[in-house]
Amino acid sequence: MRKPFLRQTALVLAGILLIALAGCHEAPASTEQPQTGEGASALSEPSASVAGEPAETAGAQAPEASLPDPEGAAVFTYEQCEEAALRAQQYWYADMTTGAAAYRNALVDSVAASVVPYERCISNERLVTLVSFGEEGKRPADRIYAGTDLLVEVHFYVEYQPEIYYLGPQYGDGLDTVYILVPVDTAQPCEVISGWYYNQYGDNIPRPGQTLMADGLTIYQSRMVLHQCQAMAAAGLREFSSPADWTEEELYRYLYYRGQDFGLDTEIWQDARRAISDANRILTIDFTAENDWSGNQRFLSAEWPGFSAENLGNYTAGLDDSAVSGYEGRNTDWQFEWDGDILVARMKDENGSVLQQYSFRTCEGFAAWNGRTYCVGGQPLKG
Repeated sequence: MRKPFLRQTALVLAGILLIALAGCHEAPASTEQPQTGEGASALSEPSASVAGEPAETAGAQAPEASLPDPEGAAVFTYEQCEEAALRAQQYWYADMTTGAAAYRNALVDSVAASVVPYERCISNERLVTLVSFGEEGKRPADRIYAGTDLLVEVHFYVEYQPEIYYLGPQYGDGLDTVYILVPVDTAQPCEVISGWYYNQYGDNIPRPGQTLMADGLTIYQSRMVLHQCQAMAAAGLREFSSPADWTEEELYRYLYYRGQDFGLDTEIWQDARRAISDANRILTIDFTAENDWSGNQRFLSAEWPGFSAENLGNYTAGLDDSAVSGYEGRNTDWQFEWDGDILVARMKDENGSVLQQYSFRTCEGFAAWNGRTYCVGGQPLKG
């Protein structure tokens, strides 16, 4: 899997430098811990339920009767708050960049993280819902009150890979917030207790300064065309004008590699029904300018029997030797340039010799994320 574009500097600096810690005391750690305050910067991805309104639009309310009164809440030290904010950042950042869903993210950026005081936990409508869940005595609110855990609010920025938009993601990209429970005992793991809360106001505009494959492409098109080239080269596709020119094995290899960009498990290609649906989606996106990717039989009809078990075994066994000679995965050197309205992608070896060429057209799409490149042919230039 390719790794997302990461910005790590803010992760460490923000954790050390931006701790506001409004409710934390600078006295040495006491047996009582907790009321914490705001502060520190961090990063990362999702977990469970959803909620749409920006963080502070949730209004204050009277504390739940079953929740302990804030007067007896433990008080956390400055050092504990600082450490908890940084641990939450690092935990969330690792989940976003190396976790099971990391393939979804093209860019992850740290914004901020702050410890939430107990008093705010039981008076803010959103937080009351989060900390009241569970068995009394073991709820997040009870653990924060007792001083065994701190609640950290982590703010982060994320841009999805272009393929993810076609799947209808659960959460909006841009600026988001998630809540993480951090045990005082550093041997215990952090726990995400919320889904993402969307904090993006207005349109989500991709961060500036990102590398474009060629002038005139959007960041979405740039990311898409690179993924398409990588999948075709990994699948060993050489000379063709459309998928109709491929053998069944070449079709399988392309779907195998390209499907990874859409988060598809290899088992999907063993199920003819799923294979028909997902293959038509991928091929429509990659080889046409059409927008009916979500339900067509353009490439594989409903009568297509699927890949046989015997062929699947043979095709899978040959994957390691299938790539275009000279293809080096993410380390491959690609050159993109325009030939009229055709975008030409050339794959080079370590000596600068051009080995393979793929040609693309672009379509505007009905939204920025839907503007994409689609392939109109491949041509071997060497080997």
